[in-house]
Amino acid sequence: MKKKILLAVLASFMMIGVIGCSNDNNGNATTKPSAPAASEGDGTGKINFEEEPYTIKVNYAVLGQEQPDLPKIEEKLNEITLKEINAKVDLEGVSLYNMANVYALKASSGEKTDLMLLMPGNQYLAAFANNKMIRPIDEELAEWGPTLQETVGDLLPAGQFKGGQYAIPQRMDQQLTFGINMNKSILDKYNIDFLKIKTLEDMDSIFATVHENEPGMTMIAPEVASGDIAGTFVYADGLGNQYGVLMDGTDTKVTNLYESQEWTATVKKVREWYQKGYISKDVSTSQEDGSALLNSGKVFATAAGSVGVSLGLSEPIETKAVALKPPVEQTTDSQLFLWSVASSSKRPDKAIQFLNLVNSSSELAVLLNLGIEGEHYEVLADGTIDNTKRANYDNNNWQMFGDYNKMPLSQALVGPTGLSADQFKKAMKKWNENTTKSPGYGFMFDPTSVKTEIAALDAVTEQYNKIIGNGSVDPDELVKKFNDALYSAGLQKVMDEKQRQFDAWLAESKE
Repeated sequence: MKKKILLAVLASFMMIGVIGCSNDNNGNATTKPSAPAASEGDGTGKINFEEEPYTIKVNYAVLGQEQPDLPKIEEKLNEITLKEINAKVDLEGVSLYNMANVYALKASSGEKTDLMLLMPGNQYLAAFANNKMIRPIDEELAEWGPTLQETVGDLLPAGQFKGGQYAIPQRMDQQLTFGINMNKSILDKYNIDFLKIKTLEDMDSIFATVHENEPGMTMIAPEVASGDIAGTFVYADGLGNQYGVLMDGTDTKVTNLYESQEWTATVKKVREWYQKGYISKDVSTSQEDGSALLNSGKVFATAAGSVGVSLGLSEPIETKAVALKPPVEQTTDSQLFLWSVASSSKRPDKAIQFLNLVNSSSELAVLLNLGIEGEHYEVLADGTIDNTKRANYDNNNWQMFGDYNKMPLSQALVGPTGLSADQFKKAMKKWNENTTKSPGYGFMFDPTSVKTEIAALDAVTEQYNKIIGNGSVDPDELVKKFNDALYSAGLQKVMDEKQRQFDAWLAESKE
């Protein structure tokens, strides 16, 4: 399932360092303009069709190699871009797993680059901006991006750094939240009404029933092997990392997640489940994702961070999920895909013209994301699409290009819900309208001045977090040791720096 793949990919990036050019940043606080600077432009730029067409080099993310049918996509793409913006496009895939190194090499060698997709963008934005690998695009966005300002709009702050617009966020289909994803056949077998589940405590009696009758089945596991159960169930805006967080939807004080009442109570509940045999003894060392175990019938439920309108539907086992908190959007949620313009670009105006065109055109969005109708996907009678024959042009269902709202829905997403395409769109609209933004939305923490402390904190977290969060150890014994080790590694210094930057950002936003 697309969202679970993305979660796994994100998890794999948590320890990756960014390689770049020389750093001249002094750790100043990120500032927030009262409105996106580009909104002052009227987008009245006129394309010059008298000049020689410019070739825009566009780098995007791939899991492996570029797809065999990419030349076919480029040919159709260039027929449109030449006519609309007097430019050709040279698409080049960059391995997701080697993105930092590839972009750093391009920057140091002076290789032609115009547009660079950063994925996950929150891992790269600050470092690439500090290292001058990418450039601010406020002026270009104001002149050449009227559709971008309209379609991306409220997400633009997620692409800002130190008050400048450095990237264009890619709008996703829906905001995800945390909850519990469960095997539907087991729910039906024991007449469990999953819609009555509102809190973790509501799972106690359900786990007891299933555990008694299905003794060979694990009750709950983390959705991805790199995660932990308790951490999934605690909402906090980490403002870029977990070292100093905002604990609810209104507070602006940076606090220690691992001393919070919410986290402490949750790890005790998970410990209780572990002691009752609901959680596998090897949960903290297993390399198998809980989502895979759920699909194989070995696990009844997962602690899911991917609950949305699709309600955790998966294959081959049908599942049902409940959300334990309404969706709250954080800055990092809008930074999975960030389009940036390389500092070496000779024509940043053309780069923004291309992004604006793709966001204006459903034809281009479909072409770049799905390929060619009849070859890579089929439009079904209900208006949804079947893209199961996409082997020669497979973008992993990632929403990298264009405005998602201009894209047809996948039958694989809509079909299992039992809803029509129109009903699904209405459900998604209602879900999105129920999404709120964190008070830290738009803030981008610059960790440059505390990167040594963060590295030390990462080591401490690696030692303690999973075993505590998965219930493997007694929290009464280890939580204090965990927090003592965090403070010894420099947690207070990191929180103070984050609070300083955040306060400056808040003050700027009120001016």
